[in-house]
Amino acid sequence: MRFSPTLRFGEVLVVLEGPARVRWKQPAPPRAGHWTPTGIWPDEGQLAMVREHLENGGPLLVLLDEARNPVPMLREEWQAAPCRLIEDLTGPCPGDLLDDEVVEVRLPFLDWLPAAHRDRAARFLADSDTALSRTPLALLPPLMVEKKHDGVPPSPRFARRLVPNALTAGRLTAAVEHLFATGPQECTARSHPGDVIR
Repeated sequence: MRFSPTLRFGEVLVVLEGPARVRWKQPAPPRAGHWTPTGIWPDEGQLAMVREHLENGGPLLVLLDEARNPVPMLREEWQAAPCRLIEDLTGPCPGDLLDDEVVEVRLPFLDWLPAAHRDRAARFLADSDTALSRTPLALLPPLMVEKKHDGVPPSPRFARRLVPNALTAGRLTAAVEHLFATGPQECTARSHPGDVIR
């Protein structure tokens, strides 16, 4: 399981929107029971850090490839979750979710960003869905990125990994450096294998 939905590449903060935002607690001792969902990223301190990062002009890349994916949980994991988390995800009456062995819940879409950025991200997802419906995946880049245009702030930027396993840590680092470069930049991507960002 992923332990943090954020990655740092120098000054660039990368956020994985979607199921990676659920925080989990490991059972003690390990393998003694189920992992327990304990909250949703960001908490108040993390949200303040992201807002400060954006207000100071810090570069932020949000990966949206899993943004619409549900979060599957075993019924026992869901029942062990704190009430506040359950209410955040379902409202006050989640009883009907407990009929199944596996519960699927959806996170609020980019609820940690201002509405204008959420709207841009939703448009980007719709536009990329259209591109995916018209073009074979093999002819698309592994990372589809929101196009820059007038009136759009330089940060946050939105992207979607189309072939996640093709993006090693080195390749994602090179992509992030290129996306937030202030001028022309030489490509530093390497073709050798590396750690895959999942």
